[in-house]
Amino acid sequence: MSSAAVDDLDIRAWSVASGLGRIAIGVGMLVAPEPALRALGFSKVTAATVAISRVAGVRDLVLGVATLARLRDRGDLRAATLANAAADAGDTLAFGLALATPERTAGSRGVAVALPAAAAGLWTAWRLS
Repeated sequence: MSSAAVDDLDIRAWSVASGLGRIAIGVGMLVAPEPALRALGFSKVTAATVAISRVAGVRDLVLGVATLARLRDRGDLRAATLANAAADAGDTLAFGLALATPERTAGSRGVAVALPAAAAGLWTAWRLS
């Protein structure tokens, strides 16, 4: 077990970066889903992909706000960090599955971001345990 405090530089830096990054991604996917989907590498943007983008955007926005709101309490921050890591692991799986489809570009870009984020989240949660 580790015994990091919420004010340890590495814990605070990752938590703030993760929270702010999720908020930015969430807002982007909500207000500009078409460019966000294209930036992720999706070849087709349809009404269905825009709707799913907005669902994911709300999720990231909520996770980001929840993370920033829990920066003062070690146990609460650990719980928020584990939730983020679980979401990132799910994203890794979803993007990994996309590698076997025509959306390989989106799959590879998504895995390249989601997998390290999941690992960093798990590492941070471990440090807070």
